[in-house]
Amino acid sequence: MITVQKPGFIARILITLTTVTLVILGFFFLTVALAVGAVVALVIGVRFWWTLRKLKRMQGDVQHTPRTSDTVVNGEYRVIEGESRVTRLPQNRDSASPPDAKNTPPAP
Repeated sequence: MITVQKPGFIARILITLTTVTLVILGFFFLTVALAVGAVVALVIGVRFWWTLRKLKRMQGDVQHTPRTSDTVVNGEYRVIEGESRVTRLPQNRDSASPPDAKNTPPAP
């Protein structure tokens, strides 16, 4: 039968020191990896922000101008039960002619 001797006092101290050293080195490598990851994420975020900023500038100041009544589209509609088509009415009914026969839904 083979007997295994327990490690001596010096061997236990060396194993403990090696384990502690490896844990500390692992902690430092993890810290460096997280710092590098944070820097990469920051660079990607700044690049994304810069590209969006550039695209918004290329569009002009359209978003910063107040909306006027010229940009609003007004219209009327009426819903006819049983029909899926919508008939558009002219904006000014007094001066406009009635809708043409093509847009008028058939009589029930």
